[in-house]
Amino acid sequence: MIKFEFYGNLKTMRLITIVSFFLGVFLISFPSLIGLTLIRISGILLSVFSGFGVYMTEGTIWGKDRSFFLVGILTGILILFFPALVLIISGMGLLSFGIYKGFFIIRDRNFSSLYEIAMTLVILFLGIFMMFNGNAAIGSIVKIVGVIVISFSAILFYKTLES
Repeated sequence: MIKFEFYGNLKTMRLITIVSFFLGVFLISFPSLIGLTLIRISGILLSVFSGFGVYMTEGTIWGKDRSFFLVGILTGILILFFPALVLIISGMGLLSFGIYKGFFIIRDRNFSSLYEIAMTLVILFLGIFMMFNGNAAIGSIVKIVGVIVISFSAILFYKTLES
């Protein structure tokens, strides 16, 4: 059983409860808009910080040419214009990791850990889902985060009522 203990001012905890509840409702209400906006913001930040990296380093960094920061700038610009591409690439990574894990499970004939088999199947399914349905995957992830935030709000509100 999981035991939650919260200590603090009762009014502050109730304010945090209300704010987190409305944040969760906002996340559930506009999942695609929020997901695409956050991915675009991360692309802008990647470009900006990589641009600073080009100008702030002198000559070489760690013995390498600083032109590798240009890859960060180009990736940030690409993410800015094609935010669903992030989930397609992430889906490819998850799919390849799931295939890798599944290969070792089948090769070693280690079917004793049902947890590992279930997680491998979930990773494979999630990778395929993210590759072929990027915008829906963004919305699904944001909705899941919204439900988690609302659940946290409900637990915190219950704890404020106990005291």
